[in-house]
Amino acid sequence: MGKAKRAHRSSSSRKDGGHGASRLLPTLRQLNKGRELATNVDEGFIEVVVMRAVTRFAMVLSLTAALASSCTAAFAVQPYEGFWASTKKDCRDQDSAGRMSIEGGNRLYWYETRCRAGEITADGKQSWKMRLACEGEGEKFRSNPRVSVAADGRLVIENGPVGQAKRQTYVRCEIAKKR
Repeated sequence: MGKAKRAHRSSSSRKDGGHGASRLLPTLRQLNKGRELATNVDEGFIEVVVMRAVTRFAMVLSLTAALASSCTAAFAVQPYEGFWASTKKDCRDQDSAGRMSIEGGNRLYWYETRCRAGEITADGKQSWKMRLACEGEGEKFRSNPRVSVAADGRLVIENGPVGQAKRQTYVRCEIAKKR
């Protein structure tokens, strides 16, 4: 028997189906099992990371809801907010220097002056003291008015940033909503 036949017989009589290299190298099936295992481990890791992220998101969401419910008074519209004017006639005149508005609880706008309240403290049931940083007619200045809503619904600003008098009184303007 020649060398070629002996090699063929010895390789075909092996349990591995004649592939001598399969003992040294992993089979395709073994490689796939390893990948499945690695994939399962990776998927498990990803699953844990995603679950942690979802849990954190749920915690943040619940804390936000709790804060929102406890802070709704801070975001509520204040009684002094809205459009105001010296007279009802000034309410109808969009270019009137006698008009003003208070928006967002801390932004006050007049014809040529705008202010932002950095601090607002209650000073009675319907009155507030404000620390304003203002800008108007090319100048920046500060003002510390007392704002109150009188029993008749008028807005009273004492020591305000605009006007000659130390006390301005405004009526609430009913602004028609755009359709």
